[in-house]
Amino acid sequence: MSTRARLGLVLVLTTIVAGCTFAGVPTSTLSLPGFFHGFWHGLLAPWTLILRWFLEIKMYAIPNSGWFYDFGFLLGVGLSLPIGWLAALVTLLLYLFS
Repeated sequence: MSTRARLGLVLVLTTIVAGCTFAGVPTSTLSLPGFFHGFWHGLLAPWTLILRWFLEIKMYAIPNSGWFYDFGFLLGVGLSLPIGWLAALVTLLLYLFS
């Protein structure tokens, strides 16, 4: 397999897995998504938006912890272009090795 084909496969798989890491239903009120979940969801938001055309996934965790989650989400969206690919790659690695 050529280097370009491998890179393309990694990018496609990273995008798919990154979109699958989004908003689940918390098991209790003590585990509501907070700042760091919001930040993570914001980092992956642009790629999840693309995946929403093909899969039935959510971009935003509801219910969440309120303004603290929203602040993390907006901060993550603002930083998604420079470091979003890194977040998607970390998600892929976590998925592959868990």
